[in-house]
Amino acid sequence: MDKLTKKLRGVLLQNKAIEIKQMVSWYLPVSTYKVAFKRVKRSQMDILMKMMLLTFEQTDIRRAANFAELLLVEELFVADLLQKMQRMGLVSLEREIYKLTTKGNNQLKTGVIAEELEEEYTEVLYSSVHDEFWTDMVEALPDINQELSTYRYGEKNDQINADRVLKVLSEREHIQEEDGFQTVVSHVCGFEEERVEHAPCIEFQVYNKEQDIFYARVWNTWLGRWDDFLEKQIEEQEMIEWREKWLAVDEESE
Repeated sequence: MDKLTKKLRGVLLQNKAIEIKQMVSWYLPVSTYKVAFKRVKRSQMDILMKMMLLTFEQTDIRRAANFAELLLVEELFVADLLQKMQRMGLVSLEREIYKLTTKGNNQLKTGVIAEELEEEYTEVLYSSVHDEFWTDMVEALPDINQELSTYRYGEKNDQINADRVLKVLSEREHIQEEDGFQTVVSHVCGFEEERVEHAPCIEFQVYNKEQDIFYARVWNTWLGRWDDFLEKQIEEQEMIEWREKWLAVDEESE
């Protein structure tokens, strides 16, 4: 951390008009949420399945054997496909007759099969201060050899909800396979905060002599860059106070 602070200080002081009035480090909370979700596998409906669904729509079919005889297809193959369509909710057995369901009718019209897969789990990272979902840290967090306080404007104000999590997973977990299959996240089953990590941030309170302005520069070690959101937030709260404080100090030293 000391090495990084020294490097950042050197970068800022390349501008000869800059004075660093104060430097302070603190932690920024970053929450890890465990998310349960489901995917849907979408593919073009094959000819046999389309023929079976059309037949269920137009004719009373009681057994796989009836269908096999009608279309001259192996009964075992038809039975397996029929079980699959029942599991997917495309057909149902009513009074010993197979009937096309609303879902089956909709998919027959579109010609696209949507198969719901088993529930999965993943993690998402969320900064409540920024109200943003983040990716994994750019590089390992620096070693800290001192106690740091939490960010002074870091009141927890989570705006996380299932719709926002779904949007993040839809962008991150989308799979386009070579054979035409497309697997997309369809539903967030639930989520809960699993742990909170602490990302060190290095804050510089800066004065530009030529422009006569005070401003903040904040290095976010999780993102590996200057964080303009935190800088603006600090400036809105403290910039007037800095001017009064540091100009008074300068007058006393003269």
